Amino acid sequence: MENLLETKEESILTQDQIQNAVMIIQALHKRKDSFQILFPELSAEKQNALHFISEGKSYREAAVIIKRNHTIITQWAKNDPKFKKALDEVKMEIQKSIRLKEMLSQAVNEMKTSTSQNNEDLRTQVI
Repeated sequence: MENLLETKEESILTQDQIQNAVMIIQALHKRKDSFQILFPELSAEKQNALHFISEGKSYREAAVIIKRNHTIITQWAKNDPKFKKALDEVKMEIQKSIRLKEMLSQAVNEMKTSTSQNNEDLRTQVI
């Protein structure tokens, strides 16, 4: 059986990993702004719904914003394979963004801990 637990050293992110995460988040934000280009085969209404979902709105909230019945997005996902594929991509991008934000938060906390530990070590050496 494989050990899936990380040691403290394995869970600490390197500067390169932090920089890569920042670049990926920036790329995701640029991509989020370009749904018109990513899904040109979809109607403007469906693209708008995807945009609102990508911003964190629920299906119901997105439907209300585009002035449609609250079940329309689920109907589109069931009946329109192109919309379903696009919706799945949006959901994956949202998950990636959430994971990257968690990684960055962890990295910032580790940097703060490391910095405070280094400061404490320096104080100890001075004394």
